[in-house]
Amino acid sequence: MSDGSQEFSVSDIEYNLITTLSNLLQSEEVLAKYAQDADSSGDSESATLFRTLREHNKRSAAEFRRALARHLHDG
Repeated sequence: MSDGSQEFSVSDIEYNLITTLSNLLQSEEVLAKYAQDADSSGDSESATLFRTLREHNKRSAAEFRRALARHLHDG
């Protein structure tokens, strides 16, 4: 393309949804580890914060998955 932009097999919004969903899913594992680390150090308050954030991310990931499915179905 002459304008320097790239053309991908998915739209920008689909790419953004996929990337965000991937990040949210990866963070679930990381946050579980952080909660375990906090438990191991005796910091139950921080462990609860990490677990709460993990639950929020799980709900967000489900919403992003539905949005991606909608875009893929309509596209």
